[in-house]
Amino acid sequence: MKFFKYLFLFLSFPIITHAHVGSSGVVYEGKAGKYPVQVFVQPPDVIPGTAQVTVMVGQGTVESIQLKPIYFSAGDEGSPQADPALPVSGEPGQFQGSVWFMETGSASVQVTIKGSLGTGTVVIPMVAVSTATRQMPEITGWVLVGLGVLLIGLLITIFGASVSDGLMKPGQADTAQTRRKRVTGSIVGATFCFGLIFIGNNWWKDRANEYKDYLYKPYRATSSVHQKEGQSVLTLQIDSNSVQQRSLSYLVPDHGKLMHLFLVRQGTMDAFAHLHPNRLDSLTFQAPLPDLPPGKYLLYADMVRYHGFSYTVTDTLEIPALPKTQTKTLKSDPEDTFAVTSSVTKTQPLLGDQNITICGKPGVKTKLQDGSTIVWEAQPNQTFQSGKVYSLNFSVIDPNGKPAALQPYLGMMGHAAVFKNDGQVYIHLHPTGTFSSASQQILENRITETRRLATNPAPPKVFRDSVDQVIQMLAQLPEAARDHLLMPNMDMASMGGMEHGQENKNNHLSIPYAFPQSGDYRIWIQVKRNNKVLTGVFDASVK
Repeated sequence: MKFFKYLFLFLSFPIITHAHVGSSGVVYEGKAGKYPVQVFVQPPDVIPGTAQVTVMVGQGTVESIQLKPIYFSAGDEGSPQADPALPVSGEPGQFQGSVWFMETGSASVQVTIKGSLGTGTVVIPMVAVSTATRQMPEITGWVLVGLGVLLIGLLITIFGASVSDGLMKPGQADTAQTRRKRVTGSIVGATFCFGLIFIGNNWWKDRANEYKDYLYKPYRATSSVHQKEGQSVLTLQIDSNSVQQRSLSYLVPDHGKLMHLFLVRQGTMDAFAHLHPNRLDSLTFQAPLPDLPPGKYLLYADMVRYHGFSYTVTDTLEIPALPKTQTKTLKSDPEDTFAVTSSVTKTQPLLGDQNITICGKPGVKTKLQDGSTIVWEAQPNQTFQSGKVYSLNFSVIDPNGKPAALQPYLGMMGHAAVFKNDGQVYIHLHPTGTFSSASQQILENRITETRRLATNPAPPKVFRDSVDQVIQMLAQLPEAARDHLLMPNMDMASMGGMEHGQENKNNHLSIPYAFPQSGDYRIWIQVKRNNKVLTGVFDASVK
């Protein structure tokens, strides 16, 4: 009975929040009621702290926008009141506001819009964690030191005067006894003041150490490649000292997979793989390797816990040359994919492959493995601005030049993995943005609950075993049935983005993203047609 309870939980409300490295902003593109919106949330890197929220409304007259922080742990009942987002001068349809996050944990920003199209609400999942410490400006420190010295001097003087001058009658002359009392009182006052400073300093150190203990610490892991049954196998072992093993028993499927693992060859960025390792135990994951060329690879592995908190494990991995007699007897995940293309070190970037016009806009294109073409609606050699939200629009054209209908791939109409060429930025993206629409469903469901305290839904072993059964069941389903379960409420028409035309939506994919840093990036875009996963690649320059 418990199994079916958890089965319903995972298939109806899968918790999916996508992890990242070096890309803290959360972007959503879709609808809030009848309002087409694009929301960009910049979470604070220090908790308590404020998240900056920008809302772009594409249609209708807006009367008010309210922003409310809601924690998964506390629900709507235990969350603070909403704050307004105000219009941005000179930017029609754009609103900005901020919301306070006082505690760490899985959270969301609820955006409520009221206007000519009625009331619309959307929930933007995010993770509120402290990732940095703040240093006091030097000038502020010196000002505070000066004020502190002045305050201590005044307090010592008050102590001394209270037992000497304060007890003298008007016109009474100062005596040796009065001076001794003044000195004694000043010493007592100084002792009291410095005692307070000592106690306060220790209290501050304890709070600072406590804050450091709560700083977000990514899981550590060790990856390796070994031969098993004549085939190269990747093993990822999570360090038990960096995580409570019990907590990893509460992993949940993300698009039907417990782990999404990405490999990209370091330096050249020319070899890419998207794998879904099997869980051997709470800390160990394993997957057969595809035919990747040898070299040193950057590894990024995404996992999600049941309350929506996402983790990315990073490592570097040396992949040796494949054995000539590799037999491939081990069965890999059917959705595992890989691609090899040209190096980023070449003088001719992939972005300049070929110019094209799509939907009346200029674009560039890259050939896919089945002879079709994926087109990115971007200016050739376009330079992007860091911190600005862009709708990355892609269209797929078949070998005959006609729109190519796309199939769902892992519950979405497309996936993208974005890497900065130096490996300092990685993120896994989808058409709704930096998270899945299914995570909205689970957080919206949590908001409707009246209980203020979230609890673990089952003992660790029961939970883990139930999840494993769900994943096995999903793997045995026909592809169409599995896609239906993974994307039950997906609005196909919403995949086109805010600015794209209505035509040929079935071959179009729009993914919003804000590049966080300047530098050169490589974008791997994955779509599915004719039951085959296809991988395209583009380069982007960000200033």
